[in-house]
Amino acid sequence: MLGWVVDLVLAVLVTGLEVAALALFWFRESLKVWAAQGSSVPGGTRRIVVVLGVGSALPGLAAVGFYEVDLRAAAVSQALVASVLGSILVLGLATEAGRWISRGRRKRSAER
Repeated sequence: MLGWVVDLVLAVLVTGLEVAALALFWFRESLKVWAAQGSSVPGGTRRIVVVLGVGSALPGLAAVGFYEVDLRAAAVSQALVASVLGSILVLGLATEAGRWISRGRRKRSAER
């Protein structure tokens, strides 16, 4: 019984801390865009890619560690967080790649 309680509390606590850290990062980045009056902030995409990359790798490693010490709920919650952040990262990178490709096509068509 005590093992399940520790497992669930740890799952909620760690996941809550990760969500709070990501919300704080997003708020900070939004303030930068607001201060720049809506224009793009230099290096914003790089920072988001790094945060999402690290943010999906570390919970994945934590999930493996929690699984090894038989904390199943914490392992599942960390695996879910890692998969959600990884999916957001992949979608964001695909969007940026699409923008980059369309910019290249527009430049080439404007040169002709």
